[in-house]
Amino acid sequence: MTTIDSGERGGATSVQMALLWLAMLTFILAVVQAALLYLAGQLALTAAEDGLRSGRYYGVGSAEQARRGAEDFIARTAGTTLGAPAVEAVISDEGGTLQVTVSGTALAVVPGLELHVAKQATGAIERVTP
Repeated sequence: MTTIDSGERGGATSVQMALLWLAMLTFILAVVQAALLYLAGQLALTAAEDGLRSGRYYGVGSAEQARRGAEDFIARTAGTTLGAPAVEAVISDEGGTLQVTVSGTALAVVPGLELHVAKQATGAIERVTP
């Protein structure tokens, strides 16, 4: 006749800990991915605003100047956080409004995951009025 020790749980604690660690690791990776997505969005928005500031000044500003300003900001600060950045600067048909759009992909924790980010800044072009 075999007796079972009441103190032995047959490895249940090990299985529970393995499942708990898996859940905790998934949660931590999700938080890190959300932070990277937020950071990429903020970099894109700041680049769009910087390009807008560069391109809206009277006499010296243009869509090309705005695009270069945004691309310079991305080159200086983004590193690999904002991948494949694309900058588009457009002056409205009336010529009074400049819109700068910056898009790209956020750095991914999970390989193969592609999270797109797109931010835009719009403002009036400065003009001298009589």
